[in-house]
Amino acid sequence: MSSSSDQLAAALSAAASKPSQSRAQAYQDILVSLLEQPRSSLSAEALVQACSDYLDATVFSELNSSGGGLVVGRNTLTAFDEAIKKAGHGEAEAMQGDDDDEDPSKPAIRDEEVQKEILEAALAKVQPRVLSFEEQSTSLRLHLADIHESLQDWSSAASVLQGIPLDSGHRAVSELQKLRIYVRIVRLLLEADDAIGADVYLKRASMVVHLVPGARSGSITGPSTSSTTASASPEDVKQGKLLGLQYKLCQARIYDSQRRFADAAVRFHELSYIAEIDEQERTMMLSAAVTASILAPAGPHRSRILSTLVRDERVAALPQSTILSKVFLDQIIRPDEIAAFEELLQPHQKAMLSRAGNEREVMRLEEEAAAAASAEPAAQGSTAAKKVKNAPTTVLDRAMMEHNILASSRIYLNITLAGLGSLLNLTTTGAETIVRRMIVQGRIKAEIDQVDGLLTFLESSQMEPTAGGLGLGTGAESGGGDAAAADDDDATPVGEGDGLIRRWDARIARTAGALEEVCSRIASQSQA
Repeated sequence: MSSSSDQLAAALSAAASKPSQSRAQAYQDILVSLLEQPRSSLSAEALVQACSDYLDATVFSELNSSGGGLVVGRNTLTAFDEAIKKAGHGEAEAMQGDDDDEDPSKPAIRDEEVQKEILEAALAKVQPRVLSFEEQSTSLRLHLADIHESLQDWSSAASVLQGIPLDSGHRAVSELQKLRIYVRIVRLLLEADDAIGADVYLKRASMVVHLVPGARSGSITGPSTSSTTASASPEDVKQGKLLGLQYKLCQARIYDSQRRFADAAVRFHELSYIAEIDEQERTMMLSAAVTASILAPAGPHRSRILSTLVRDERVAALPQSTILSKVFLDQIIRPDEIAAFEELLQPHQKAMLSRAGNEREVMRLEEEAAAAASAEPAAQGSTAAKKVKNAPTTVLDRAMMEHNILASSRIYLNITLAGLGSLLNLTTTGAETIVRRMIVQGRIKAEIDQVDGLLTFLESSQMEPTAGGLGLGTGAESGGGDAAAADDDDATPVGEGDGLIRRWDARIARTAGALEEVCSRIASQSQA
């Protein structure tokens, strides 16, 4: 090692005495010979140290880091990055059919870990002088990010790219280059499950995406008439359109990670129509759109999205098509259907929900009440009832419970809170809490009578036809039963004022008729 270091120092000293016109080439020849040495004569640790000494003696020496010699230093650092990159490409070719990384006959530079260490050391040396080597520092960071990405170290790759100065006044950075780096950082952070950090850089990308020619169009090859696009080269326009699609995909994924499922469904569905995207990927985006629409908060906005998706002929081939149809038609989703749909979800779509302080206290009281209520049946030897939840525990639970509440408004005129809780497998307090939230958010129109424990659905929610064009039936006010078997006259959509009166009169007439029938039976039995 000592002799190798002495030889390297002597060669670099001799190169430093040459004129500036030939000095950079002399440095490059020394570096190439250094990188080509086999592992048997120059180990990985020795190579990393030798490259560090090389940079100290060339790029960051007093001769090449200031004044007229700065040009030589910049050229040498650029050549250094290119030489490391070429060695990495050589590794890919040499490694075909050979997986022995420790072969002593191979140069140590062919190991990606060694390349990573060399580049990290180079960046540490450049950082104090980054203003003088800004362009070279950017090239080194892009190269190091490529290595981190190939090693699937997404967070480190994003962190390296975040250090690139894009708003520096010392060099001009095109909007296309800014968008390319921002979008790449967003993609890496999403791979690392850092949706918050990805959202920060997506906002930065949103400030430049409209300045990049072609980035706002929906097709890579489609025509564009904007003035900025007309003045740009065809290759820049093509790159801008590709980055625009990546930007939209990142936006959809962030919306999905942030549980903004309605917005995510719209973005995914738009991307599923882009012809330049691979057919398999478009199918995956359509599937993601369907899943997000089902998980979206129940209400008018989701109904519009569901209507658009149901009309898409491609949806019929997806595994979510059955539950999509039931959600679209405002039908109650059963537990077995929810369990089948849950198997198709991503982990973040099944995440546990956090609880506020007051909700936790309510849950504690409800658990105590439930435990007391279950003590008596247990003492009598009856079978244990299924566990009743105090509140939705996951994102999927909340979405399905809210949907079933909306579906109930299509069936019932009113229902007890206890009955609604039985339908949703919730306690009475839990059912009231989730309904109250939907009312406050304007996603359902209803009134809660806390004295009688009764939920009454108002006209606008019970009189409108469903998304599938079906009339709204009338249900019973008893808890949790199947009230879909209403008479035909009750299932007919009626007007605002007189319709309610006619329906109410019909209910009174049926009740009176049933009462008269019961009285006549009692009279006949007493005579017998």
